[in-house]
Amino acid sequence: MATVFQAMGARKVERTDGVDPRLLMRVLGSMPFLLGTAMDAFGLLFNLYALRQLPLFEVQGIVNTNLAVTAVAAGLLLHIRLTRKDKLAVLSVVFGLILLGLAAGPEGDGTFTSTGRWVLLGVSLALAVTALVLGNVYKNAHPALLGTIAGFLFGVFGLAVRILPSVDPVRLLTDPAAYAAVIASITGFLFFATALQRGSVNATAAALVVGETAVPALIGVTLLGDSARPGYGVVGVFGFLLAVGGALALARFAEIPADIDDPQAGHDEQGQDVVERQRP
Repeated sequence: MATVFQAMGARKVERTDGVDPRLLMRVLGSMPFLLGTAMDAFGLLFNLYALRQLPLFEVQGIVNTNLAVTAVAAGLLLHIRLTRKDKLAVLSVVFGLILLGLAAGPEGDGTFTSTGRWVLLGVSLALAVTALVLGNVYKNAHPALLGTIAGFLFGVFGLAVRILPSVDPVRLLTDPAAYAAVIASITGFLFFATALQRGSVNATAAALVVGETAVPALIGVTLLGDSARPGYGVVGVFGFLLAVGGALALARFAEIPADIDDPQAGHDEQGQDVVERQRP
């Protein structure tokens, strides 16, 4: 739901050519975008709790299926008609989530060493610097590259939150993983917003979904001890693929089209959705 409100506000914001931190200030000056961001923050509280209780492959898989909710909300509130492909993708997401819920076992008890936490902080900084260079120096780079880095940063955020030994404020101030989480979340959001402004919404959102889900899920299974319930491994894999695959198919809903006033806008003569995204 937050995506719908954020899209309504972001359309009125001046476009930036490079990665400009002032973009965040401009979009937050729009009331619909501010409302959407508040909803994101509220949802983040539940995300943080889930990351502390459930396997990473389940949490990241679920979070990235938000595009299914966005698609349905866009259809109801913004009069964007869903194609058969969109409807099948939503069903795929729902069925995949059911399978993930049935298959997921308890959270693994693995963690990172002190060195590993510093490495995670270094990775978040390296990704942020790489995205800044791509966004401001190599401005012709494909937006999906920024989307991929944003996805990796969101993945770092999930990993960092997962391995925090405590949420006590004093301990957080001395834990490199806490700083990695802050850097990854803020810069990831900035780079994803910038990538969307440059176009190729489908490719950008798809790259984000893959970067945010696949890598953390793999690390959770291999290093942190995450696993499915006994005998449900295949069910978990199938559910993960269905949920993430459905999210990829709904990637175009990562950005709501600019022209939403006409309920009939965006349809060709054969009734297929033709969404024309107009840049500021």
